[in-house]
Amino acid sequence: MREEIIEKEATLKDEVHITYYFSILFTILGTLSILLLLFYKMDSLSLFTVLLSISAGGLPFGVIGAFIDYKISEFKVKSSKII
Repeated sequence: MREEIIEKEATLKDEVHITYYFSILFTILGTLSILLLLFYKMDSLSLFTVLLSISAGGLPFGVIGAFIDYKISEFKVKSSKII
């Protein structure tokens, strides 16, 4: 019985197709929010400022978006198997 559950979970992970819509959205929103914050704190924007905004806000928020994308895709696969 336990082996069947493990096989079902492995099959489920193989069938999950992540779209990354939320990842892109969260990365853009995180980058823009940090850019806006830095824009008011600094006199001018430079390449360092842009890279800092991507690494400080865009990437962490993008990881959260990727997690949301994975859970939504996993839910879609589970719900399609029930029907």
